[in-house]
Amino acid sequence: MRHTEGNWSLYTTSFSKLPLYTYYNPLSPASILQTEEELEDLIAREGPFDGVLGYSGGAALAAEIIIRDARANPFGLPEERPFRFAIFINGASPLRVFRLQDEELSDVTFDPSALLDEARSMFMRPSALRHKEGVSPEDQVDHAAMLALLNACEGKMLADGTAFISSGDFGLCRFEPGEDSEALIDIPTLHIRSLEEDKITPHHGLHLLGLCSKENARKFHHAHGHDFPRGRAEMKKISQLIRDIAEDAWKL
Repeated sequence: MRHTEGNWSLYTTSFSKLPLYTYYNPLSPASILQTEEELEDLIAREGPFDGVLGYSGGAALAAEIIIRDARANPFGLPEERPFRFAIFINGASPLRVFRLQDEELSDVTFDPSALLDEARSMFMRPSALRHKEGVSPEDQVDHAAMLALLNACEGKMLADGTAFISSGDFGLCRFEPGEDSEALIDIPTLHIRSLEEDKITPHHGLHLLGLCSKENARKFHHAHGHDFPRGRAEMKKISQLIRDIAEDAWKL
């Protein structure tokens, strides 16, 4: 889990009092790569798995792993994939991280101000800046360091025209839908998201949906914003959809 706000933990009150942490520093490419590589190592040792369920940043991380594997093993059999199906709840947009030395770069640059302003509004919002009770000082988010990372970023381009930000040896951008018909995520997926969130940002589910195979994607909309769906009727419907998506995976 990664969030400390909202009512997603309405029925787990004791859990919500515990200190919660993020999976990685989203502005530190090295941190993202380390997390992805550690998770890939775990999957290699313990997996592959039938499916994965992720909420918000957890959905983004799961998508990153799925895309990385598909790119590294484009002809892999379904049973060889890390996951045969995925459930994304209010899925954040997956991040693409790469080492500059591994890519062909362009001399073209761009003004990253709009992108960095969006990141500041997300990561420097009041709820993210507050001191979290029960968390030791050394484990509190270092907002000064995060702001320094933002301020150090430059806008650069890959030779294929992909825009990214960089503050050193790594590049960072979002995965984007390909120009051809090939989806970045072709396994069966279930997208549980709020249409109201689409009016605020595409990066709480809509963008992730666009990275997935339309033929293999199922959708469920709820009315709780970036909060977690709840209630007996919704849980019953979602449970059935999860069973359906699992059955879809075994038909491929």
